[in-house]
Amino acid sequence: MILNTIIAPQPWEPNISLLEEFLDLLPLQYRTIVALAYFTASRIEDILSLQKQDITPETIIIQDSTSQKRKKVQIIARLQPYLTVYLNGYESQPSNLLFTDQFGQPLKSSQVFKVLKIVAKKINLPDLYLFVLR
Repeated sequence: MILNTIIAPQPWEPNISLLEEFLDLLPLQYRTIVALAYFTASRIEDILSLQKQDITPETIIIQDSTSQKRKKVQIIARLQPYLTVYLNGYESQPSNLLFTDQFGQPLKSSQVFKVLKIVAKKINLPDLYLFVLR
């Protein structure tokens, strides 16, 4: 017997409370990076290349590191508080990048993931969640 039924995949819904718990434990800069990556469906590498002029009150222009195309992403209500808190304390860096280390050098994704893994272990966050951000 052949079944002519198509099984539609169920939409994946993240555990928002776990995400929020994770974000709350991160230092401000890393919290903002993860929130931007998550709520804009972008890779961490793409977020790390953002400059302040890429952000307007309503949108963010993100360059995709794999295709080199620029995409305009709407700032949703869930992202706004994270972005506002970070930008209110933002001090211009010589490199014009939004995210730098304490010496003003561009952050590398390996540095970000190192911090994310440390915090993820504290709340027993599965590696699957961090993989989503790559």
